[in-house]
Amino acid sequence: MAQIDEKYLNQLRSAGLFTSHPLGAFAGGVWVVKPTTTRGNNIPGYSSGYISLGDEPLCPDNDAPMLKFMHRDDIWIVDGIRSCGGMGPSDFIDTWKTPEEAVQDILDYFFGDPARMQKVAVEEEKFRARLEAFRKEKAGESQSAE
Repeated sequence: MAQIDEKYLNQLRSAGLFTSHPLGAFAGGVWVVKPTTTRGNNIPGYSSGYISLGDEPLCPDNDAPMLKFMHRDDIWIVDGIRSCGGMGPSDFIDTWKTPEEAVQDILDYFFGDPARMQKVAVEEEKFRARLEAFRKEKAGESQSAE
C-alpha cells in the first residue's frame, strides 16, 4: 500500500488542515478535513466525520466537506464525492499528474474560490429542506392516526 509522502501531508497540515491516518480503502490515501478552528471556506451548520479505530486520532469538529487525497496508477486524486449511489450535482473527482498539483487543488477548495464549496452548500440546503418536509409529513400522518 503506497502512502502519501509526509512532505505533502505536512503542507496541508501547515495550512491548518487535518489529515487522517493512511487508509487501505484509499490505497494509502487520507481524509483531509478543515477543522472549525481553521479559517477558510465553510458551510454554516455543516459537520462530517469518519470512524477512528485503535490509537488513530479522532476526526476534529469541522464545518466543511472532507476530501479524499490518494495516489493510484501514477495519478493523484482529489475526491469530493459525498453522494451515495453515484455522483451528485456538487460532487467531483479531480486528477493530477503531480502531488503538488493535488495539494494546490485541496488548498484552493478549502481556502480559495468559495464558489466550489458554495455548490455543496446549495445541495446541502436542498437536502435539509427535503428532510424537513418529510419530517413534517410524517408528523402529520402520526397525528391523524391517533
